[in-house]
Amino acid sequence: MAGFSRVGAAASAYDDGRSVFASIRKVPSQASTAGWWVDLSMAAGNPPPNYYASSPLEAKLLDPYDGIYHGPSQGSSSLHLHKLGLVTPTAALVGRYTLLDYLLYYPFVDADSTDVQTLDNGTAALDRYTDGAGVRVMAVAVTPSTGGGSFSFTYVNQDGIERTSPVQACSTTAANIATIVTSQQAVANAPGGPFLAIAAGDTGVRSISSVTFTVPNGGLVALVLVRPIVDLAIREINTMAEVHTIQCRPMPRVEHAAFLGLVCNCAGSVAAGTLAGYADFIWSE
Repeated sequence: MAGFSRVGAAASAYDDGRSVFASIRKVPSQASTAGWWVDLSMAAGNPPPNYYASSPLEAKLLDPYDGIYHGPSQGSSSLHLHKLGLVTPTAALVGRYTLLDYLLYYPFVDADSTDVQTLDNGTAALDRYTDGAGVRVMAVAVTPSTGGGSFSFTYVNQDGIERTSPVQACSTTAANIATIVTSQQAVANAPGGPFLAIAAGDTGVRSISSVTFTVPNGGLVALVLVRPIVDLAIREINTMAEVHTIQCRPMPRVEHAAFLGLVCNCAGSVAAGTLAGYADFIWSE
């Protein structure tokens, strides 16, 4: 498939009109905790909020036009993220960010139940990164939790083999809506970052078969399959953080059906904060 083999070819994409510029503006309404990760796809603004609201426990794909806009499908052309910039006047939104391709999710997992919850994969399956390699899982609160819970999940790995995850510890105290419930740091068996732990030797997840809470955590969560695209960090307020991928790192490919959104390792409560920015995409001939 076509791509970019030299810097001049990327520059020509702009001359030829093969580019899309997207603005980003997020205004979260839910409180969060310093050092924990927050799913900003659920925040109000542009693009509009994603609520993970569909039939309980059934796999669901996301519409690419509901995420950060990257233009219509360009057929066999190769789409790439060229630039990403973020800025905030809000001290709590200083921190690390990851741009993700949200692949599919399983909504309304009951974190109060200790029964095995079987997930329905007959409704949707990965339509990109179909081998599962590099695909990660997030556990996002869609209602407030009480904290203190733990769970494990069975999944199909990158080789098509069903595996069981290690035990995942949730935050020891309540997590609000949009918080990634396993992201509290310095908790035994907690991943401490945005993604759940998978079995040793595995490199990704194709689908999730079931989830079991051994200790209730309260509320409801969505299990979300994502593929990381690029990282950057806002280090101070009112100063744009930018990454130009040709200059700073390899230019990541973005699938045409991608739903793009951001997660943030926040410095405090993001409620009523403002995040603004842009994303610039180009595609090959």
